[in-house]
Amino acid sequence: MINILVFGDSNSWGFVDEDEGQRYDKRWPLILADYLNQSGLSCNLHEDSLPGRTTNVNDERDGIHLNGLSVFKSCLLAHSPIDMILLMLGTNDLKKRFGREADDVAKGIEELITMSQNTFSGEGSWHSENMSKIIILCPPTLGSKSNDINWINHEEWEGGFNKSKLLSNSYQKVCLQKKVQFIDSNSIIQSSDKDPIHWSKETHHIFGKEIAKILLKDIKP
Repeated sequence: MINILVFGDSNSWGFVDEDEGQRYDKRWPLILADYLNQSGLSCNLHEDSLPGRTTNVNDERDGIHLNGLSVFKSCLLAHSPIDMILLMLGTNDLKKRFGREADDVAKGIEELITMSQNTFSGEGSWHSENMSKIIILCPPTLGSKSNDINWINHEEWEGGFNKSKLLSNSYQKVCLQKKVQFIDSNSIIQSSDKDPIHWSKETHHIFGKEIAKILLKDIKP
């Protein structure tokens, strides 16, 4: 049995490029868990994903509860024991009003990693001093439509497209420094052409299966 926590934003919550915000019942974390179970690795999945969630910045417009860092430690302890944390955040940090560059977003990821490396949420009892393994998933580059001035949400996301292309390099540097596993989702999927912030249903299926395959290689000899 492996206990996995997915900590993310709308793309892990199951917000897709259709259905007007209805949560997709075959979102990638569920596909991941199902694939692992079918492969003979019993998986206990915990989901904590929230549309609009940032890495570590307060969103004064939509709610400071969207600050991922502010709830991360309590999430880890509430779901413990956790063997593996899959963390994918950073897309919402690219909103124009936050004025963040790729390296700023990566610093937010670094703070989350540091918190996980100082929280005893791993295997054992409540009193055990074991930590969970954390894997950082870099979100995919925004869809090119985000750069289109005619897109309905262009003003909110202006400049985000170019910044999102730099996230992978910035994240990788942080992960190397913190000695944690890094997966670049750009090598697996792309954001939707219809909704440049979110993914298609097909993309969820592809991503869930491919992440499961990567985990199986690490877990099984």
